[in-house]
Amino acid sequence: MGYNPANFAYHMGTGPWVPGYRVSYAISFYDATTGQESPRSAWWGPKTDPKRLYGGFGLIRIPVDPTGQATARRIWRRFEGENERLIHEIPDNVTTKYQDDVL
Repeated sequence: MGYNPANFAYHMGTGPWVPGYRVSYAISFYDATTGQESPRSAWWGPKTDPKRLYGGFGLIRIPVDPTGQATARRIWRRFEGENERLIHEIPDNVTTKYQDDVL
């Protein structure tokens, strides 16, 4: 997984996006047919905006389920020192981009 350094959703100071934030992301695969969810991937990050201007990463190269069984992927976010949080479910196993616009 990676991010587009030219694509942020918020100006610094909006919601959880405060100066010095450090955020990590993980993915899990979900199979709606069986109701099963995979363990979370390794955490990607922590990341921050080196310019200290923006928050809300544009995620790219989001992994797909190589077995093809996943009907969705779940994106988890964790700010340093806080609990992880489910922020989005991609309703397919094809899309590889997502804009983190969750406050």
